[in-house]
Parts: sequence; structure tokens; C-alpha cells
Amino acid sequence: MLNVSFRSTERQTPYPEKYRKCRFESQEDLFPLVFNQDYIERKFSLENVQPGIFTLSEHNKDIQEQVDSNRNKIARTDTKIGELNTEIAGRAEMELTLINNCAARMFKRTSADRTRFSSFLTGAKQQRNFYDRIKDIPLAVNQLDADELSVRFENLQNSKGTNLPYISFSLPPELNPDVIRLIYSPLQPASGTQFAEFIANLGNADWVREGRSFIRDDVCPFCQNTFDTAHFAEEMARMYDKSYTDAIDVINKAAEELADNIDYLNDLSERVFRHPAVSEGDEVFSSLKLLIQISQTNYQTILNKLERPSEMYDMADISEARNTLISNIEKINNTVSANNQLADNYDAEMARLKADVDTYLRQICDEYLVALTAELHEVRAQKTKAEQQASALLTERRQLGEQTSRLVGQLSVIQPTIDSINNNLKALGVTDFHICCHDEEMKLYRLRRASDPGEREVFRTLSEGEKTLIALLYFIESCTGNVTPYAVHDGRKIIVIDDPISSLSHNYIYEVASLIKRKIIKPETARHLVILTHNLFFFQEILLTSVRRLESKLDAPKGWSLLRIVKNDHSDCIPLSMHEMLNEYQALWQTLKDVRDNKSQLIVLPNTMRNILEYYFSFACKEEKLEKTLAALASDHAEGRYDSFYRAINRHSHSDGRNILSTGIMDKSEYFRLFRKIFEEMDELRHYCSMMDEKQEEAI
Repeated sequence: MLNVSFRSTERQTPYPEKYRKCRFESQEDLFPLVFNQDYIERKFSLENVQPGIFTLSEHNKDIQEQVDSNRNKIARTDTKIGELNTEIAGRAEMELTLINNCAARMFKRTSADRTRFSSFLTGAKQQRNFYDRIKDIPLAVNQLDADELSVRFENLQNSKGTNLPYISFSLPPELNPDVIRLIYSPLQPASGTQFAEFIANLGNADWVREGRSFIRDDVCPFCQNTFDTAHFAEEMARMYDKSYTDAIDVINKAAEELADNIDYLNDLSERVFRHPAVSEGDEVFSSLKLLIQISQTNYQTILNKLERPSEMYDMADISEARNTLISNIEKINNTVSANNQLADNYDAEMARLKADVDTYLRQICDEYLVALTAELHEVRAQKTKAEQQASALLTERRQLGEQTSRLVGQLSVIQPTIDSINNNLKALGVTDFHICCHDEEMKLYRLRRASDPGEREVFRTLSEGEKTLIALLYFIESCTGNVTPYAVHDGRKIIVIDDPISSLSHNYIYEVASLIKRKIIKPETARHLVILTHNLFFFQEILLTSVRRLESKLDAPKGWSLLRIVKNDHSDCIPLSMHEMLNEYQALWQTLKDVRDNKSQLIVLPNTMRNILEYYFSFACKEEKLEKTLAALASDHAEGRYDSFYRAINRHSHSDGRNILSTGIMDKSEYFRLFRKIFEEMDELRHYCSMMDEKQEEAI
């Protein structure tokens, strides 16, 4: 591939420190060779001697045949390696496709769970990242449940920074069985007294007992007749003896204790209601309510017994309700204990939960990963086989290359290169200096003048053209040969040649173009060749010399790229057709159009305009008229900057290459308007419009 007509700001090789880390990665071992001003300075200005360039000698036919055979084998090996690399890349792409498909299925399957547990999936919320995280998690034996994990997560979040109090309680014991039997049994007054049998027959012992408190002034509280109060009181005391009153006292005490128990249960109910671990509707409230209701019923039963001791009353059993309440409160305290444990070990518990969430996600994705493993097994086996084959071929190729280098080392000499460079110098008419062997053993060259056979620094005495010429000849030989016997690069070279005739006489343009064609282009010495130039004639010569026929249907010869670099604030690379090649005069007008179209800098306008005037009007024999016209325009346009513009344009040395903006700062359109005015006054407006691709009637 050949690229032609770049400019020199694009060709710097990365020798400066600021380019030290620049890299170009390639699957092939590419070898760059760059000719530019840096090359000239490095090879000749800084060194008195140059390394020899090795070429193959013509003797030893057997070794030469072996070298050729090895190179053919290397070429075939490279082809096989390329095919294997293509296969390896295909297998790798297939492997990636299988993985991506599996990742997509896993991502879809876990959609709801990923939303639920999103806080655990930091760094794994994209499809491929999620796959990479889940695939390496070991598959657990115990199946995990998403709902249970959610509850754990909720509890853990609720516990963060929160230690809850336990519900302290001490429920009173159940009633003594003796009290229960006492309440159930009828209490009767003692027998054997004067009124005992009579009261027993009437069945109103409780009424009589209550009536004792109404005895006043020897009047019977029952019949209101006068009687012996002292005797009656004595009989009553004998009838309601100590055993009777002791039983009543026991029942009274039981009533007091039960009332206290009810108050305690009401207080406990209030504390439970306010506890943060208890929610509305919790079972503990129903069990508390039931126990309070039973206790209140029993309390009322005891009161009834105290009112009518002779009656029989049953007490409700509170054991089941009491045990249920205890169980419910213990559940709450267990919740408190679990919460406090989570709060005290929050980070560790969160890490354990995260691991369990990962394990759960791995479990529900297992079917996809199992299927992927089976699919990848065959693909990776084929890929590994191809990699092993490629590795073996690379080893074989390296061995062939090393053997070939050793063989070439036996054949390589530097004298043919010396002869070739000197013959080219003579062909170009340069006879004042030549290349000679400086050290046969070290394989070094140096320059020598015919008039001075000494070893002084000849290169520093050469003209710029001579320096470029000898450096270019050395460079071309280094492209076709090798600077060491063992550094033979077979067709992997990238050659860049920048301005090979920038400081040469125009007489050498054809010879240099022919030399590049003969030594580099035609033999296809390099994989890629880039030629950079700003010389239009060299551009044409390298194109016409190297290509037998320019086909009208193509913009560039096959395998070539023709490009033009346009500089403004930023450089731009524009494709160039080989049928649009411009002569030097056309190139000046192209510069004007580039400035007009913002493709080039404004600073080049005055000098370019002066050169156009010199080219065109000297060719048309109108130089005298041009001078008078410019003077008249300068006089007519007495405004400072316009007057100075025409005077600057009228400098006698129109070919002066300096770009001087002494006319002050003007808008770009003003330059073109004033320049167009010159052609109007010279009756050459049609030519101006033709060269600027404008219509004659267009105003500027």
C-alpha cells in the first residue's frame, strides 16, 4: 500500500521523550523505517561513521537455496498461523456469544429477585457483571427461600442502631387449691347452739350473719321486738365461731390478691402495647385480654362467695390462659433478643446475608450455568487445539527464522552496498565525495572527499542538498538490505520518506523518483510505503514514473492512496484524485480557495496574491500596466489599511517567500474584494472568476 502527499508535521517518529509511551499494537512483527530531517541528523551529523548495510553475496549457492527454502517455509507457516488465528478468534467470539446468551437468560430469570435484593448487587447490576459474579459462587446443598431472605433483610435493616428492651413480667400464681375448695364448699354456722337448728331449717344463716351488725338497744334487728341483746350476741358468737370467721378471712384475702393481680395485668397490657417490637393485632393482646377477663370473673365469684358464704361457687381455670400469655411474651422477648444480636453484629450479619443472597441467586441460575458449561466444553476444546497448533507453528517459524539469520550471516557483506551508493552518486553527477569502508571487521562506513582522504567530519562540509542526497541513498540501501547480518525483516517493513527533494536541485527530482520506484516500489520492499512531499513536480514524477497508465475511472492507482494535508487551526486530510493534480500556478489559486473555505490560515494571503500577480501578468506581458494599476488603486483607496494593502501587493520582488501582514488586520472578505478589484481594473475578471470557481456577476 502506498500513501503519497502527506506533509511533514505528520511524519515525526516517536523519539522525543513525550512520545516515549506511545504504542502501536499489531499482530505482526512490523519494522518501521523513517527518512526525515531527524534521520539525516542522527545518521550523519551526530556520527562520523555509519553501520554497514548487509546484502547477499552471489557465491555459495547451496546456502542461498537453503535460505530461499526457509523463507518459503516461513511464508507457508505464516499463512497457516493466520488461518489458525482466524479460527481461534472465531472460537473466542462463539465463546463470548454463548456466555452473553447465558448471561441474558440469567438476568431475565432473576429480574424480580434482583429488584428485591438490589442493595446487595452493587457492581453487578449490568447483565455481564451479574453473570461474572454469580458464575463463581459455589452451589450450596441447602435450598434457600427468597421470602425468608427478605424477612431477614427487613429485620436486619430494622435492627440497625436499635437495641430494644425486654418485656419484664412476673405473673401471679394460680389460686391455692384449698381456697378453691373453700369457695366451692358451703359455709354453715356451728351446730349445737340455741338458734343453730332453727336457722338451719330456715336456710337463712347468711341473712342472720349480716343482721348482727344491725343490733341496737335491745331491739331485735329481725322482728323489731325487745330481747336480750347480750344473750343473743353470745349465741351468735357461738354459732359463727372461729372456724367460720377464719374461712371468711381466707376468702377475703384471696379477693384482695386477685384484685392486685388484675391491676398488674392491666399495667402489663399497657407496657406491651407501647413496646416497639409488638405490632397491632399481635397474639399477646388477645391472651392478655382473656386472662384479665377470667381473673375478673373469678374476682366477682369470690365477692359473691363473701356475700353468700353458704352458697357453692366454681372458680374458672386460668392455667391455659396464663401459659398462653407467658408463651406469647417469651416470643416477643425472643424477637427482642434476635434484634439486639443483629444490632450488635450488624456488619457480620449483613455480610452473611449477602453471601446467602448470592447463594440463592446461584441456585436459581444453576440450570443455565450447567447448560453453558456443556456448550463451552466443545468450543474451548477446539480453541485450545488451534492454540496449541499455532504455538507449535510459531516455535517452528522462530527456529526457521533463527536458522535463516545464521545462514544469511554467512552470506552477508557490505561492499555491494558501498558500490551501489557510489554508483548512484556518480549517476547523479556527484563526484566530490563518496562512501568508503571505515572498518571491515566492525562493518562501518564513512564519507570521504576525493580531495581530502583524511577522516575529518566530511558531512558538516556538505551543502543541504548534498546532505539530503547522501542520507537518502544510505536510507534506500538500508531499506533493501539490513544494518546487521541477523536483522533480516522479510516483507514486514513500513517505510516513510519525508521530503526527499526538499533541499535538492530540481535536476534530481526525476532521478530520486526513479530510484525510489526501482529500489522500493517495484520490488515491493515494504508492506507499506508512505511518501510525504510538498513539491508538486516530485508528486507528479513519483506517480507517473511508478504507474504505467493512469486509469480515468480511478482516483488513485490500485493499492495507492493520494491525500492532501490542509492546515488551519487543526490539520485536515483530504482525498486527492490523481486527475486533479495542479501545476504550481494552479496550486497558488488553490491556496486562496483554501483560505476562503477556512481550510488554511489567513497569513498566507498577501504573499500568495503577489505571486499570482507575478505569474499571470508577467506571462501576459502586462507587468507595466499592473504596476500602474496597483499605484492607482493605492491612490484611490487612501484609507490607511486599503492603501497599504495595494502597496504591499506591489513590492517589486513578488516571489519573496515571506508572509508579511503589514497591512493591518482586515476581514478575510476584504482581502478577496481588493484582490478581485485588481483583475477588474486589468480587464481580467473572467480569469479571476474561473480560477476561484465563481460566477462573474457575483459580488464580494
